[in-house]
Amino acid sequence: MSKLALTTWIVIPAHNEEKYISTVLNKVKKYTKNIIVVDDGSEDSTALKAREISKHVLHHKVNLGKGAALKTGCEYAFNTMHAKAVIVMDSDDQHDPQELPLLEKALAIHEIAFGVRSFIGMPKTRAFGNSALSLLVQLLFGTYIPDVLSGYKAFTKQVYQVLRWESSAYGVELEIAVRIAKAKQAYTIVPIKTIYHDFDRGMTLLDALVIIGQVISWRVSL
Repeated sequence: MSKLALTTWIVIPAHNEEKYISTVLNKVKKYTKNIIVVDDGSEDSTALKAREISKHVLHHKVNLGKGAALKTGCEYAFNTMHAKAVIVMDSDDQHDPQELPLLEKALAIHEIAFGVRSFIGMPKTRAFGNSALSLLVQLLFGTYIPDVLSGYKAFTKQVYQVLRWESSAYGVELEIAVRIAKAKQAYTIVPIKTIYHDFDRGMTLLDALVIIGQVISWRVSL
């Protein structure tokens, strides 16, 4: 089992994830103790359970959204804990911590690595929407990035200055892809497992429509 470097930190945003958070953190602890959990205004025992395992649990008093939670965690990792790289992952046990060393290793090739799922095993509507967004990014920004909605990725402190997203909600994953594409920033991909526990969670149709509108506006504003 490969341990991660002391300068690599894991950032995990969490909102009402008391069902899974302990399982996720105990799995991650096998690879590193450098874990930052950002409790994004949870109304359950997410923060309490996280503090039993990690010394670094940040708290939003209200739910600000995934993008805001990720930014809080990354700023803390780079500015307070002096991280050289972070790996961001979701808190719902749909990312396999066994792949953490693969994502870290990929940073030796490029300064950002995207975890990319196979669409086999993914709900058909989500697979179609994900593919359509990748094609939209390619059409508007000239770079094809597969599985743009994957929340499992790694990047260095240096490339974070390129990323510095403004999205506070689910649009953060797509904004990161857009910023990479627009900056012509080199990246690498790491194949990861496709894991689903709760098919009714995640982005809604309304979220998707809002995000499509954002992509078009980013063509002009970013």
